[in-house]
Amino acid sequence: MNFYKQAADILDRLGKKEGSIKGLTLGNAEVTDKKRMYAVICETLKHNTTLSLVLQESKLLALEKKLTRSLALLLLHDLLLQSRGIQASDAWPMKQAVMRHKARLKAEFVKAKIKVGAKKDGLIEGEDELLLPRYVRVNLLMKTPQQVIDAFIADGWTFLPVPPSPPAPPPANTFHRDEHLDFMLVFPPKSDLHLHPLYVSGVLILQDKASCFPAAILAPPKNAYVIDGCAAPGNKTSQLAMGMGNGGKIIACDLDLRRLNILKRLTTKAGCTNITALNTSFLTLDTTTPDNSKVSHILLDPSCSGSGIINRLDHLVDAYAEEQEQATILETTTTGGAAERAAAEEKKKERLLSLGEFQVECVSKAMTFPNVRKISYSTCSIYAEENEHVVTTLLKKHWPTWKLTPRAKVLPTWHRRGYPSEVCDIPGLVATDEDRAKIADCVVRAVPGGPEGDLMNGFFVACFERVGKNSLPGLSPVWKGPSIGGIKRTHEEADEMDDTTTDAATEGTSPAKKKKKNKKKKKKSATTNSEETSVTAGDFASTAAGVGGEGGGVEDDEASGDDE
Repeated sequence: MNFYKQAADILDRLGKKEGSIKGLTLGNAEVTDKKRMYAVICETLKHNTTLSLVLQESKLLALEKKLTRSLALLLLHDLLLQSRGIQASDAWPMKQAVMRHKARLKAEFVKAKIKVGAKKDGLIEGEDELLLPRYVRVNLLMKTPQQVIDAFIADGWTFLPVPPSPPAPPPANTFHRDEHLDFMLVFPPKSDLHLHPLYVSGVLILQDKASCFPAAILAPPKNAYVIDGCAAPGNKTSQLAMGMGNGGKIIACDLDLRRLNILKRLTTKAGCTNITALNTSFLTLDTTTPDNSKVSHILLDPSCSGSGIINRLDHLVDAYAEEQEQATILETTTTGGAAERAAAEEKKKERLLSLGEFQVECVSKAMTFPNVRKISYSTCSIYAEENEHVVTTLLKKHWPTWKLTPRAKVLPTWHRRGYPSEVCDIPGLVATDEDRAKIADCVVRAVPGGPEGDLMNGFFVACFERVGKNSLPGLSPVWKGPSIGGIKRTHEEADEMDDTTTDAATEGTSPAKKKKKNKKKKKKSATTNSEETSVTAGDFASTAAGVGGEGGGVEDDEASGDDE
């Protein structure tokens, strides 16, 4: 009895977004039966669509005034989906309130499953936890992938020299190396490695493949000065440190002190020594301080809708909160709910617009750091409002000072790119379908799930590079060359003069001196590129073949430190 009341209180708090599932169950000192509580909360949320329809059609809340929505959903879950039924005394009034309608509720459950296209267990497509592979990042600060592979073979696992074809999770007791990120190993779904000595010691980091892309694309060199602007809970930060071989410096910013403390714990466990954690908002950083003027690379993974996350159960919280809000409206309306549904849809659009504006603000802030050369922007969203639309807005505001990094430097072997239809016109840059396709080809998308998806969470990554003042954007789809500063250049000339660092030193000099300095810069650029490649080919030797010379990245769950 007290268990259900406590569970209902947790559901209410989740509906108000007052915490995460793990934080309010496994991390809650007031919960005694933590595993059971975590399981019943997760399962109720996963079946929420079907159970809410049963609740609506049966008019249970109208018939039993003492029942709350959250408590009713929990009791319906156990009555309709658990063989043991409701685990409470028959004398408990709330159990009696449900059992009085047992026959009708079961009949409504059958109809609800048919109506929503549910499977026999009441789950609809996309509502269950899809059986995605268990991705594991090898922490190269501690061991090489081959050393880890040898350890698992010694434990009785079978190593597959090539991934399954067509793409699929590996069979039981087998694993393979990822074809795009060579520091990543791929295990069967639900492989529990939490007690494995290599995980406990920090050699293995449990993380979704897609969340590795941002740091892989940013790929700062060993001596870089990097800001992770939305850092907690910290796996992307630890991946940056891994890629830099603990060289240079990383500033990790987050306004949530609790999550920042998790970052400190996780990065310490991973053996990172070049990270300074700041309990502050990235947007409040002073770009003029001596330290911040040294910043060369920025990674931004700002707040988003989380609509691409499918293999981590906390994504159910947003859906639950929105559905419960709408259900409350529909249950009190006499108009059939059409106007209310339209209002709810409009509210969703407004939320996406607000998130997009915040994301544009974050990247625009990053572009004000005087010496930053490269910015990685990412979301775990499937919506264009947070992805292609944000990129379009940023190019409108900041091109030609900033350009998109071309595909050749952005996981070139990854097959899925942006959506050309979502790329808007940009004066002087994008005007035709061909232009839109070229812009879309520069960004990376991952479609959540499988088999039609990419066997991972949904993700989006774009990379921006600063353009020299006397250079043309190397990515301009207007290949004949737009007029900038009264100078019109051909595509070939633009490529020759393109540079990712500010070229203020050449202003006001003679053509001969400019040519000489351009040659020096070209040589310097080649040296820099060689240095970045050597990082990948040296400490990241296992990475080069998989990502075309790029680095790698991570994400984790805020309660356990894993991306599940």
